[in-house]
Formats: sequence, structure tokens, C-alpha cells
Amino acid sequence: MSKDEGMFWRPSPPTPYRPTHRTMKASGLTLTTTTQVLRSVGKMEAGCLWLGRFLVGGDATVEAIVVPKQTNRPRNYSVAAGAMQEVAVIARPRKWTLVAAVHSHPGISVEHSEYDDEMVPSRSALSLVFSNYGNWQGNWPAGIGVHEFIDNYWHLLPAEDSAKRVLFIDALRPQLFDLR
Repeated sequence: MSKDEGMFWRPSPPTPYRPTHRTMKASGLTLTTTTQVLRSVGKMEAGCLWLGRFLVGGDATVEAIVVPKQTNRPRNYSVAAGAMQEVAVIARPRKWTLVAAVHSHPGISVEHSEYDDEMVPSRSALSLVFSNYGNWQGNWPAGIGVHEFIDNYWHLLPAEDSAKRVLFIDALRPQLFDLR
């Protein structure tokens, strides 16, 4: 029996969000491709990984979108450990690391559940949640939750902080690796 992530809503943050003043830069194409990946499974949650590099000071760049093999369900998705090994085969020779874990939610809520907290593969990366199974249209970051791990908690950033934390620069072009 799989867990329904709706059963695991979490408590409020123990401390207020403190901006880190770090940025992650990605291409607008990263956003477009990500929504296509999330929508490709229909009315099921889905996920992908943004890989790239952390720079001195903690800023990051997105260089690739990797779609690992996954099990998709209406209220959650999962990636097996073996599928993450396949991601590592792509990342290691390029010296990429996980800079953001991305997944969709069925409705308009972009807040993490306890299940989401447990499933993010790295606390150094951001966690982005797209509403409505990735059927997103609009201006960044409306309808997308950006979460950052601060003070032992995945904080949902206010929209104004999300807009400063993740920047879209058209000069960066991500590679797509669909391993499904």
C-alpha cells in the first residue's frame, strides 16, 4: 500500500525563513521543458532533477534536466534507489550535482508535505513544487513553490524571495536526459 502524501501535512516552521541571498540561474527553456515533463504523465504526480554546479558562495547554475525512472501516482511519486544510480552515471563525469529537485502536486497547493520533506534527495538543493500536475502558465513564480532547507526545515519561500532566489537567464541552455 502506498502512502498518500495528503495524509502527511506537516507543522508550521519552527523559525521564520531567513533569505540566504544565494541565487540559482536557469534558462527559461528549463522552465518550459520541466512543465512538459511534469504534464507528460497526465493526472499523476511526477518529478525531475535539475543538475548543475554550485559556485563559490553557494550560487548555482542549472545545466541539465534529468527525468529518472519513477512510479507515478495521483497523489505522490517515487524514484527507486537504482534509478538514482542511473542519474549518477550522467552527473559524475560532467561534475554535476543536484541543484533542485522538482515535482508536481495535483491541486493548487505548493507546500511540502512530510512525505515531500523525506523524499528530497539533498538538503543542499532547492525543492520546487509545480501546482496542477505541472499545468503551469503564468509569470514566475506564481503557482510554483520554491522550498529551501534552513534551520532543519523545508521553508516555502514567499513569492518575492522565490523571484530573487531562482533567476531565468536565456543564455543558459539545459540538456535533457529522460531515463524513463
